[in-house]
Amino acid sequence: MHKLPRAEFARAQVLRREPLSIDNCTLCPLFSDEVIALMRRLIPTERRSRPAVAVVVKAFLPQMQ
Repeated sequence: MHKLPRAEFARAQVLRREPLSIDNCTLCPLFSDEVIALMRRLIPTERRSRPAVAVVVKAFLPQMQ
């Protein structure tokens, strides 16, 4: 969130945070197959259901407010 003002976004607010499992992460292009394999190898089984968090943010560009 602290970088949004540098990108000229204003009035940023977090609308929702949701945990992501490793299986959910496989659906995101942000995580390569190599990263997924690394996560499965390094993250203990009991923590694999929540290794990441999806954050939904609402913000405006000043000229679009």
